[in-house]
Amino acid sequence: MSRKFERGRFLVIGGNPRELQSQFAQAKREVEVWSHDDLTSKLSPDLGAARFETAAWFYPSGANEDEQVAEALTRCADGIILLPGPGADAARRRPELVQCFWRLGFVPDYECGVTDLNPAAVCLRQLPSKPTGEFVSAVETAFARLNRHLAALRRTLEIRGSELEAAHRHIAALEEKLLKLKEYRRELRSLS
Repeated sequence: MSRKFERGRFLVIGGNPRELQSQFAQAKREVEVWSHDDLTSKLSPDLGAARFETAAWFYPSGANEDEQVAEALTRCADGIILLPGPGADAARRRPELVQCFWRLGFVPDYECGVTDLNPAAVCLRQLPSKPTGEFVSAVETAFARLNRHLAALRRTLEIRGSELEAAHRHIAALEEKLLKLKEYRRELRSLS
């Protein structure tokens, strides 16, 4: 994350605070790691909002206070990265969260490749004043990148499958030889 976003302060909601602070310290980057409760208390509307360049939210499996968290994050950060937390079903939760942030004026930035952090990660930014054609182009580029990645995974799976099949044939041949050896051994014992 530190390499992807080269400057600015980070806010991380959820995750393992000690591990994350250690990783950011090694990268010599400033980070604040808060729990969900910290977010609502430290960023209440009457206290104002601390400014962060990027906020990363390890969202939970359940839809607990999504609207409040989304509002707080959009008030305090220029960019928001959504990452599934432990047990979160990204296929179900991510569309809900993207819709929630969309209502607040934040949309996916498909040109920001955060899928190397997690395949289900998505970066959200404030709705720019781009023509629709630019959005379509960005989405198509993102889908092309995902399709290339999927094709590479498919090839890897096919290769592993053929290697596994070859290993099974080799094992079957060895078992056959072992049975013949046992048979020869029995015959030798019967001859002696």
